[in-house]
Amino acid sequence: MSTTDKPFSAGSDEFGRNFWRTAAPAKVALPDLTASSIADIDFRLLADNVPTPCWIANGDGYIVWYNRRWHDYCGSTPEAMEGWGWQSVHDPALLPVVLDRWNASIATGEPFEMTFPLKGGDGVFRPFLTRVQPVPDATGKVVRWFGVNTEILDLIAAETAFRAERDRSRGVLDGMTEGFVLMDPDFRILDINAEGLRLDRRGRQEIVGKTHWEAWAGTEEAEQGKMYKAAMASREPSALEVHHLWEDGHSAWVDIRAYPHPEGLAIFYRDITARKVADQALRRAGEMAAKEAAERAAILGQLTEGVIVTDAAGQIIFVNDAAARLHGVTQLDVAPDDYTDTYHLLTETGAPYPPRELPLARAVLDGESTVDARWRIERPDGTQVRAIGSAKPISNDGQGAIGAVLTVRDDTERADVEDRLREASQRLEILNRTGASLAGELDLERVVQMVTDAGVELTGAQFGAFFYNTINEAGEAYMLFTLSGAERSAFEGFGMPRATAIFQPTFQGEGVIRSDDILLDPRYGHSAPHHGMPKGHMPVRSYLAVPVISRAGAVIGGLFFGHAQPGRFNERHEGLMIGIAAQAAIAMDNAALYQAAQRDLSERRRAEEELRHLNETLEQRVAEEVAERNQAEEALRQSQKMEAVGQLTGGIAHDFNNMLAVVIGSLDLLGRRIGSEDARARRYVDAAADGARRAALLTQRLLAFSRQQPLKPEPVNLNKLVAGMSDLLHHSLGGEARVETVLAAGLWPTHVDPNQLENVVLNLALNARDAMPGGGRITIETGNAHLDGRYVKSHLGVPAGQYVLVAVSDTGSGMPPEVIAKAFDPFFTTKDVGKGTGLGLSQVYGFVKQSGGHVKIYSEPGEGTTVKVYLPRLLGHDGDASDQDESSPIPYGDQQEVVLLVEDEPAVRQFSTEALEELGYRVLAADGALAALRLLDAHPEIALLFTDVVMPDVNGRELADEARRRRPHLKVLFTTGYTRNAVVHNGVLDPGVELLGKPFTIEELAAKVREVLDMRGGEVGE
Repeated sequence: MSTTDKPFSAGSDEFGRNFWRTAAPAKVALPDLTASSIADIDFRLLADNVPTPCWIANGDGYIVWYNRRWHDYCGSTPEAMEGWGWQSVHDPALLPVVLDRWNASIATGEPFEMTFPLKGGDGVFRPFLTRVQPVPDATGKVVRWFGVNTEILDLIAAETAFRAERDRSRGVLDGMTEGFVLMDPDFRILDINAEGLRLDRRGRQEIVGKTHWEAWAGTEEAEQGKMYKAAMASREPSALEVHHLWEDGHSAWVDIRAYPHPEGLAIFYRDITARKVADQALRRAGEMAAKEAAERAAILGQLTEGVIVTDAAGQIIFVNDAAARLHGVTQLDVAPDDYTDTYHLLTETGAPYPPRELPLARAVLDGESTVDARWRIERPDGTQVRAIGSAKPISNDGQGAIGAVLTVRDDTERADVEDRLREASQRLEILNRTGASLAGELDLERVVQMVTDAGVELTGAQFGAFFYNTINEAGEAYMLFTLSGAERSAFEGFGMPRATAIFQPTFQGEGVIRSDDILLDPRYGHSAPHHGMPKGHMPVRSYLAVPVISRAGAVIGGLFFGHAQPGRFNERHEGLMIGIAAQAAIAMDNAALYQAAQRDLSERRRAEEELRHLNETLEQRVAEEVAERNQAEEALRQSQKMEAVGQLTGGIAHDFNNMLAVVIGSLDLLGRRIGSEDARARRYVDAAADGARRAALLTQRLLAFSRQQPLKPEPVNLNKLVAGMSDLLHHSLGGEARVETVLAAGLWPTHVDPNQLENVVLNLALNARDAMPGGGRITIETGNAHLDGRYVKSHLGVPAGQYVLVAVSDTGSGMPPEVIAKAFDPFFTTKDVGKGTGLGLSQVYGFVKQSGGHVKIYSEPGEGTTVKVYLPRLLGHDGDASDQDESSPIPYGDQQEVVLLVEDEPAVRQFSTEALEELGYRVLAADGALAALRLLDAHPEIALLFTDVVMPDVNGRELADEARRRRPHLKVLFTTGYTRNAVVHNGVLDPGVELLGKPFTIEELAAKVREVLDMRGGEVGE
């Protein structure tokens, strides 16, 4: 007996499984597969639009290709997934089992079927049923594997769903036209509907609570009892037609269908006596005369089930009234290929039913019997009916088929009940899962995320959010805590919602707010500044908001759900979300208490740790505090000493200058009177004058130390100043010391007397040379520096801030600490008598301090010395005027030189044209590439193409390429508002092209045009 001859006990699932396991071997040898060999655009288009992830592997299991749905779900790339990359989206705990099963299938060549979770691009694991079909070649060797992953999150959990929906479905069940009985795993009757009681002719109390064998004696060992036991054991649907005799003596033919579900078996049955009579009448139809045919038609016309009969060729010869009402069509002489179009038949998914796959067509053409097939009928008025029916060939006592008969009825009510049961089961499973997760979760963030995710799943919302009830000082804002179904970036630009008429009732705990279309809600759109949703907000029509209220009665926050289509939420969704919100409130209270306890414990541990640390480090901190105070006192004494010495030396220098003025003036007068007649007297006067000038120089150094010399500060570029001292330093230092300069890029300007700063650098360089009698290296460095609070704390009188640094280092003998402590004292020197005045570093110290800076010596005996001078940064100044290049004469052209200007912006084109004409060139202007090429062809005298880079339709580079193709020696100059690097990085121009950036001056334009015209050659990008 073929699969289609079996009764319904095989079930549609078994049929699907058997069909899937049937391999279709290739008829020819297949080469090894690579991703590039899958080139058929139609196949790729089909595969990428299949709504389930699928993939192809070689015979060894190496996966070479996935469809787009796989990458959309996993958030992956083909490169990351190829081969064995699929393991990255598997649950690590289950991956070994999956690998064992997969390797076993590869080894045996058997189909692979397994349910396991796969991780989506959002990080969430969802269950998938994975089926992999082997494809053998002509020799039987498996050379391909085709895999399909089907998400099964929505499978029916019938046991829980039926209990949850029993009360709701009672009216539907009692209104059905067929009997219904629900049995537990021990075959005890849990429920029976009104039609079942009518057929049985007994009261509910005589049946419910008994086993089936007690309620209907003798059925345990009968056919129907065996079917029930088999269905319960196999968990597969079954069907049977029996002639049942009740205890009160009445009997009927009954069509029984058993559907296993988690609580046992659901039994649907109906009286098919009329159909049996019809079948018997039809079997005699071929032998009956016209009168008998008319009688048969009359009988069939009275049946409540639809009946359609065909002849041996498949032409429809009879349609009873019930079938006509069901289809809304009555048409005879319809051939099998026209069944679908004439009677508007659709598959369960809504697609046109292939005509020769219809049960009636298969019965008449292939001799197959079909039981309880399902399809949809689209009536002429646009309504759809869900139909169920059976078809079988009509035989003439073994003489062959003389036609076929289809019995069909409206199955919409029962199918809708199944759909509601499935939905209810899914909702209850989500509620149970969420409740179980919340009961053991103490992390507040995870609690809120689980609740929001469950709400989106239960309501079918496009997105959901939880907002904390934390109002700002103005009483207008709430804090977005978590999102589901949308990225946080979709809301970041809008700020938090305010206490509007839509939001406020939720946060005040007034109850659930549900709107079928929020745009039509009278409370919507009255608040400034947006008067509704801000521009760019995700579209919302259906709106549902539920407050989350703690056990203490405070409103913790609100759950908000939205959908772009109106009318998507109903009362059932409200009830579900009220339950979810109650669970969420308890879990959030528990999590908050736990977090508060954890914070208290952490705070206590931190306080204990701090106390322990304070006790352990008390002596150390006291010692550090004493040392720091001693250091500060020493710095203060040193500062006071330097200040006192400075005041003393300043006063002496001032008085000494007054005396030197008398001496030098007198010597000048004396020299004028003596003249040149007395040579000896002249020598005495000159010697005295030279000594006076040297004494004046010493007083200047004393004044510099005392910070009383007159300074002329101005903005100074320290890099330029040091670089300009190169000749002076080499001349002053001689050849024994090698000078190196390290100048920092981006150096800040400073505001000092440049002449005195040159003296500082020279003094430091001379001291460095003297510290290296055998020669060595002097390094002069510049840089930007920041002296922070920690540094200035240990250096009295130094303000924190930004400084410009110049440092002079040598590789000489270095200085011990006691020498460093006196190095800035006036007249202190370590040089031999007659080789130093002891005022060089004093002058440096005084100038730096007078300029608001800081100087520091770093030295160790035998390691050399570094003197660092910190001068305050000058803010709001980019450099002195000397940094600017001097202007050069503007180069002009002549009327013999023709420039083709291409610019799509009219204002820029006008300016550029007038500028080029002002410079003496003849200009031809075009607003785009097409006009430019026409001008180029018409004017062979054009010497330069001056074109914008970014233009609509054809860009400047493409225009230049075409122009060079026509005029190989044409010179090209590009212009663009982008920087050169931006253009190169965007791939528009190659490096090395001639480019003039916008905006440009006439001087820049003149120089660049002249430069390009004077260049040899004209290759773009050469």
